[in-house]
Amino acid sequence: MLPAPDESLSAEDIEPNFGGGHRISEIREGGLVEAWNREHPDNAIQVNDILISVNGKITFDEMMEQFKSELSCQLRRKAMEGLKVDDSEAKKEASEWERRRARVTAALVPGLKKIIDSEFGAGAGDRLGRIEKMYHRVGSNDIFKEELPSGSRLAPGYVENLTPVTPFHDVKDHPWCAELQKHWKGIRQELKRNLDESLWTAGAYQKSNEAYGKDWKIMGVLTEDSWQDEKRFKVTTGALKELKGIKPFEAFFAKMPPRTKIAPHSDNLNYVLTSHLALELEEGKCSITVGNEEKYWKEGEMLILDTTFIHSTKNESNRPRYILVLRFWHPGLTEEERRAIHVSHAILARAAKGM
Repeated sequence: MLPAPDESLSAEDIEPNFGGGHRISEIREGGLVEAWNREHPDNAIQVNDILISVNGKITFDEMMEQFKSELSCQLRRKAMEGLKVDDSEAKKEASEWERRRARVTAALVPGLKKIIDSEFGAGAGDRLGRIEKMYHRVGSNDIFKEELPSGSRLAPGYVENLTPVTPFHDVKDHPWCAELQKHWKGIRQELKRNLDESLWTAGAYQKSNEAYGKDWKIMGVLTEDSWQDEKRFKVTTGALKELKGIKPFEAFFAKMPPRTKIAPHSDNLNYVLTSHLALELEEGKCSITVGNEEKYWKEGEMLILDTTFIHSTKNESNRPRYILVLRFWHPGLTEEERRAIHVSHAILARAAKGM
């Protein structure tokens, strides 16, 4: 049992913040916040954090009562001294690209312009201004960061002026979502026939994945421009290939074990959006928080999110959560820009193998 509010905090421990919420100025040994941190190390509150709400409660007394009486608390807070996020993959990518700065800034962009000119016609390469700016930023180890009322963003791969800038996008703006949802039961049945543990992997970025969600596993459907096993995933592959108005980047099934969390992190690229089709889970127990907004998955329904917003997930149920993840090129990119980034990925991948 957590201690009563007056045993843990006084007026000097937590104080109003003029921008909203209450600032944690001290964490007392044996108090409510210290007890919370001990039981929830992955979501620990730090001194100088601004506590905005607890389970939707915003006054000091109501927040403390939630800490005291509820087994699970959904926090909204803002860190005063840096983001409490896992940016290991962003740092890894920036470090790798930094070592190839000369290649990126002196050779990559001019080479891309020539390729785009050859494929789209003379002068097409001159329309890659946004991509050129992105790679100069990458080459300078300049990671894009942004603080918005809707949440924090972080992206080493950043193309300017892609809109809308919001944690969750409206699925109604993407008609293909309704088409994919029609196949959800068939896709779920196909998934259930392929739950062998040997088929699941930690994904392309195993080390960084383990840092913020070591139990999270995927089963690839479309990776590196290749359909992985069209015979095994006949229904899923067929449904994805039929979609109109979308340029797929990657597709995979994702498994999250019971009673697990994925810590706050960014997926680093704003020119790729992510969609989730919920397949098998306990509704009301599995959610994703993107920026400052939390949503619960519902079987057969879809979400679209911008994963440059710091995001995290939780499965508080006693069974695994399964979803189909479809990452797709941001529709705000031009065809020339999308092709240039696609080619650059291949060039950088080959360069990395040669290092």
